[in-house]
Amino acid sequence: MLLTGLLLLAALPVQGNLQLTLDQAVYALHDAERQIEISYDIPHTSLAFLRTDSGFAAGFRVGVDLLDGRGNPVSGDFQERRLSVTDYDETIDRRARVAGTLTLAIPDRAHQVRLEVRDLGSQRRATSSFKLAEGSIGLRLLFVRSGEVSPARALGLEDTLEVLAEVLERPGPDSIRFTVAMGRRTVLALTVAVAESAGRRYARLAEPLVDSAGGARFPAGEYLLEATGTGGPGRLRAQARFRFEVPFFQDDAGWRDRVDRLLWVATPEQMRELRATAREDRERAWRDFWDSVDPVSTPGNIEREEQYFERIEYAEEHFSRGDRGYRSDRAQVYVKLGPPDQREVRPFELDAYAYEIWNYYSLGLRFVFVDRYGFGEFVFEAPRSF
Repeated sequence: MLLTGLLLLAALPVQGNLQLTLDQAVYALHDAERQIEISYDIPHTSLAFLRTDSGFAAGFRVGVDLLDGRGNPVSGDFQERRLSVTDYDETIDRRARVAGTLTLAIPDRAHQVRLEVRDLGSQRRATSSFKLAEGSIGLRLLFVRSGEVSPARALGLEDTLEVLAEVLERPGPDSIRFTVAMGRRTVLALTVAVAESAGRRYARLAEPLVDSAGGARFPAGEYLLEATGTGGPGRLRAQARFRFEVPFFQDDAGWRDRVDRLLWVATPEQMRELRATAREDRERAWRDFWDSVDPVSTPGNIEREEQYFERIEYAEEHFSRGDRGYRSDRAQVYVKLGPPDQREVRPFELDAYAYEIWNYYSLGLRFVFVDRYGFGEFVFEAPRSF
């Protein structure tokens, strides 16, 4: 069957403790039927790899149910995949990912989708629920990696932003206008002529993601790619989201932010030296720093580093409302000692400040934080500092 139109691709909300990115595309077919194509992208660090005779192996299961208006399944499918690597470093490489697609015909009664991804080697899982979109706009966007169409939507410095916009209607436009935006800021805009090959019509976008000096052309983050037909009948349009992932040591703003967050584990002098490190030396300087934090640990001190930044992120999320996030007094204690054994919270009263008491019984420590100004900034009361 021939595809006659495409709905926009959109990043889907995900819940659970398995990290992944999902996109959806709904296509109209020439006989009025529709199909949905779901793309997934899972980092290796979200999967539990087990040792094998030849290296390490992991597996996961993707299940999709199409639901009617009452939430009852009317159709579904699943996909189970296994992957293996030879080197342990590949299991913990934050840039290593596995991507794929799952395609289903859409029954007339289907109105929404329920999806679940399970790691076969652990209890990690993720779910997503979303409504089916309707309509078609006559373009199909295909991301290309290493010369082949790929479902992956996470790009790095080693990649090229290569996208084919396939024209599904005839006569169709003469050219395609591509724009790439982060939020309201457009970072790329250009028009590409439509060419025909093997009976199919495409416009090809191919833009490197690094500059002549080897640095990132764009900041790390999520982007919206939009393709619009120009110079022909109708107004064909398609959208797709992708992520640009840049190692923080290659991104000047990201490097400064990451170094700033070391304030509870590094000395002021160490932080000054790291900030002044040249881009080409940053990765080595970072590893040397974490080796110096605990020289007995494994090279690079990966576990200690991850724990530290997990606590920093927790502090930023939970201590930012009226307070100073990861720079706050509560953050200092939380990052250094972890969650308290007991936390007592007292709200503001007419004759008393709001305060919190944190007890670390195993360490024999007790901290009192007081909101002296009534705006949510809890400062040390006892002891006065830490």
